[in-house]
Amino acid sequence: MKTPSSPLMLSALLAVLLLSACSPISRADIAGEPTVYCTVNSPPDPLLLGYWRRIPPGNFNRPHVFNYWLVKKGDRYALYYHWDDKRGKVVRGWFPFVIDGKTMTSSEDPSIYFVKDGQVFHNYGGRPFDSPMMKVGN
Repeated sequence: MKTPSSPLMLSALLAVLLLSACSPISRADIAGEPTVYCTVNSPPDPLLLGYWRRIPPGNFNRPHVFNYWLVKKGDRYALYYHWDDKRGKVVRGWFPFVIDGKTMTSSEDPSIYFVKDGQVFHNYGGRPFDSPMMKVGN
């Protein structure tokens, strides 16, 4: 019996495997009731909602991984956070963020996520550059 092995089929299978292996936040993680909600000074820019992953900056050999999934539960917002320092420390779960329109600030680490020119960015600790984020899911 011969199995199909077209390049398109192999590419699709590889893409599915890579996405499932590289997705540190799942729908199951955000399905339940959050343990922490965000403080909302003003509602978030709609671009901030959903699942976002930081595009690794090219100026670091082993850049930390930053992912978040901002959800609206009823009339409240909650943020599921995943951070990996690539040296063994991984932080994940519902985190307290302060939302102020186009900006979300962590109260646990020096991360800031914000909307500028129709794009979501991340800044860590006031670094002199902002890292673009990539939308992963709704």
